[in-house]
Amino acid sequence: MVVITVIFIVKKFPAMSTKQKKCLTCQRILKGRMDKKFCDDYCRSAFNNKKYMAERGLIRQVNHLLLKNRRILETFLEGSHSTVTIMRKTLSARGFQFDFFTHTYFTADGKKYVCCYDHAYSELFNEELLITRMTSKTESLFIPYNECERG
Repeated sequence: MVVITVIFIVKKFPAMSTKQKKCLTCQRILKGRMDKKFCDDYCRSAFNNKKYMAERGLIRQVNHLLLKNRRILETFLEGSHSTVTIMRKTLSARGFQFDFFTHTYFTADGKKYVCCYDHAYSELFNEELLITRMTSKTESLFIPYNECERG
């Protein structure tokens, strides 16, 4: 019975290698658990931030553009105005990015609104845009852009 126990211990805990592991961030020699990868929380956090920076950077950039578009639309609706008509070039001059929006909304009569969260615009004619704030009554009718494209 003693021999079996010794074999089990040897298999479960093999001899430590002479090679010392280093922190994946700062390359300092690690002390402690054998499966340790980082010397402290700072290094672990720095490693993970760097690892996911490209993915989160793109998302952060798109969110920034969406919020900027919303703020631009909101400036035209300050006060008690629920809708306002402006020229397309006026929005462009303020830095509005027409390619970035959250969704589209179609009214019952087929009129298309391009939305940035709770603000929207609709193209009228001669480069005129109607800007409006979406009310809670219409919020339940929102249809994601890719599901409502019409030819």
